[in-house]
Amino acid sequence: MIRRRLLLVLLLVLPQLVSAADRHLAILLTNDDGFDAPGLSALHAALRQAGHRVTVVAPLSQQSGSGVRITLGEIAVVDHGDGMWSVDGSPADAASYGLTQIMAAAPPDLVISGANLGQNLGSNVVSSGTVGAAVMAVQLGVPALAVSVGLDMGEATAEPQRFPSTLAAFPRAAVLTVRLVAALAERAGSGRLLPADTVLNLNYPARPLDAIKGVRLAPLSRHGGFRVIYPVRPEQAKILSTIAADPAGRDDTGTDTALFAANYITLSVLRPDWNASPRAASRMGALLGDLEPLRTTP
Repeated sequence: MIRRRLLLVLLLVLPQLVSAADRHLAILLTNDDGFDAPGLSALHAALRQAGHRVTVVAPLSQQSGSGVRITLGEIAVVDHGDGMWSVDGSPADAASYGLTQIMAAAPPDLVISGANLGQNLGSNVVSSGTVGAAVMAVQLGVPALAVSVGLDMGEATAEPQRFPSTLAAFPRAAVLTVRLVAALAERAGSGRLLPADTVLNLNYPARPLDAIKGVRLAPLSRHGGFRVIYPVRPEQAKILSTIAADPAGRDDTGTDTALFAANYITLSVLRPDWNASPRAASRMGALLGDLEPLRTTP
């Protein structure tokens, strides 16, 4: 049912003719790049211009690769005014604090995480702080949308600003996000935008508008498009970790990674309950057989 609804939504988004829904939503906006990051600023401006009530609760600083990490102990929270808070912790901390404290009395209709500096595709979603914040929202009963804009690694040393193509694409990704939210609201009427256990993962290529081929609903790839590498250093007192492009997913036909590499905007439906499929669980049960003999006895 959810796939059928999303396909109908995409038919509206593709021509970019989605009429604004009358329903103005309460939205919690977060990210993993920091509360003052340009991707979040672009989404914030576009959502407010569309009439939505936006509360920002985001990490104080850059927190990429955090997954769903949480912080135990003291966390500094700063109220910056105008509905904006920074949390000196992970993206999941920010989403959790926003939902259980700041917006506890009036939960939002939707949590949006992003727009991230860099795509979050395939197997990389498990380590993504952007997706991690969305997962935390779903675990707390609020549907979520994770938004990411791609990186051209050849622009890593660009001057005067790194990744200019990504920065230029943030406003376009924000407009598409607003249209997607409007389409969901229009379809939902006065009900839920999405099932409470659903995360939508949107990835927008850092390409000129005329180079974007379309929007596709796609499953996650087995490959994420990035991999962690450890370049050799003369001094080995500390290791160096960084990311490099991984072309493997481009051949994973029909998946988000392959379609994104072909200049499609991708939308994937995530259900972060970590359960294996019934078929996979049944196979494992057959492989393990009777578990009782494993039990120790006095």
